[in-house]
Amino acid sequence: MGKASRHKGHVKAKSSRSNRGFMVVVAVIFVLGVALIALAKNDSTSSAKGLGPKINDHWHAAIGVNLCGTWQANLPQYESSTGLHSHGDGFMHMHPFSAAGAGSNANVGLFYSQAGDKVSASQVKFAKQTYKNGEPCDNLDKKPGLVRWSVNGQEKTGNPGRFVPKDHDVVAIAFLPKGVDIGAPPVATAGANPSDVSQ
Repeated sequence: MGKASRHKGHVKAKSSRSNRGFMVVVAVIFVLGVALIALAKNDSTSSAKGLGPKINDHWHAAIGVNLCGTWQANLPQYESSTGLHSHGDGFMHMHPFSAAGAGSNANVGLFYSQAGDKVSASQVKFAKQTYKNGEPCDNLDKKPGLVRWSVNGQEKTGNPGRFVPKDHDVVAIAFLPKGVDIGAPPVATAGANPSDVSQ
């Protein structure tokens, strides 16, 4: 009988130690989880703050559309309530009047859609012409074209419509076969300045 009761006490002590160890591990995981969530939240908030122009900023990005090797005319002049607008000079003018045209809303997709055009990862609609991924570029040996784009000469991936240019960026939107150089918008190669900036 004495042996049995001694054995039971030993099991109980061991069980209580493993419970304490388990609780310590759970507490450490909880504290680390809360710290990581707070860190991630701060990080995303700070990056969102730095994205795109703020209300009353006035930024410019050179921009152009290359369809099957031919640079298109500059987007015609238009105004909008968001503050994103075109002077017909080959620049995306970002002068937000409200949150609708500020921050991440000041993107290439909005700039073109306000003019009745469309830019996405799968198609470019510009000046009543629509080019969808896989359709041939007749003047480039009928090779299938793709929506491609670059910023400051570096080709990018993803949806160009969601891209928010920084002040002085050079953005090229293209529908071209793979391997064909995108190039730079004529306004950028000519070294032109936005029409509303004194030289």
